[in-house]
Amino acid sequence: MKTHGLTIRCLALLPCLLVAMSNSAPAVSQSAQRVPVEQVSTEQKAFFVENLVTRSVSAQTIERSGDEEAMRKLVEARSLVELAKADLKKSRAEDANQKLDEALRLVNTEARRLSQAEVKGERQKEEYKRRHHAVRTFLAAYERVAQDKQLSTGSTVQMAQIRELIGTAEGLAQDGHMNDANDTLETAYHMARGDIREMRDGKTLTRSLDFTSPEEEYRYEHDRNDSHIMLLQFAINEKPPPASRLVRIDQMREEAMAIRGKAEANASSGEHVAAIEAIARSTDTLLKAIRMSGVWVPG
Repeated sequence: MKTHGLTIRCLALLPCLLVAMSNSAPAVSQSAQRVPVEQVSTEQKAFFVENLVTRSVSAQTIERSGDEEAMRKLVEARSLVELAKADLKKSRAEDANQKLDEALRLVNTEARRLSQAEVKGERQKEEYKRRHHAVRTFLAAYERVAQDKQLSTGSTVQMAQIRELIGTAEGLAQDGHMNDANDTLETAYHMARGDIREMRDGKTLTRSLDFTSPEEEYRYEHDRNDSHIMLLQFAINEKPPPASRLVRIDQMREEAMAIRGKAEANASSGEHVAAIEAIARSTDTLLKAIRMSGVWVPG
């Protein structure tokens, strides 16, 4: 029972010991040169390092990674531990200690490298999700703005290019090439954003709008309201305004959404003329909020 209890206590101390060894590997080496290595302490060290290279979180991380270089280093570390144990049986504590230090260094170095790569990978995935959503939403806004104007052949080609870039990015992400996927989405994002500004900047609608009924006109105005909601969100995400201004922008957005709710209620009751008037006021309020955010959008 004493041996079992000692084993449990040793395993509990393993993470602390390994961190200490990992953070001061040069110090361990210097200490080994200054202080004679003892057989008993080296046997205890062999116990800890053997757990590190076989059953620890670090070893499991390497095994799950599928990284060939890391696996090669893990196998090498395990071999060094076995050689160190053989040295200990022959009372060659100094030789055993050097092998254990090298095994420890190999595993900690690879585990640290893989952990950093994993963190970077997770960040890239989060960036991909955020940017993918942004580009998709911006493309929808682009298409909505284009419908408000005489749709040129150039605009049609440009939107097709943006869709193609999104598809390319999705394929890259599926294959695990997150960095390339994010770069591709960045290109699509700037393309869509720049085109919306060009289409909006200083221009008025030239498309002649003829509606067959108030209901049809309401649906059109409701869609325009949707596009302004998206544009406001993008304006804030692209360059967040000062906190004091953001408070006012949020108030205006809430006001616009409340008016929109009344418009939808009117439309549900068949009062489309009143609904058109309300949804237009909602859009005007959103327009003011967009301009307050720092993006100029003509009315």
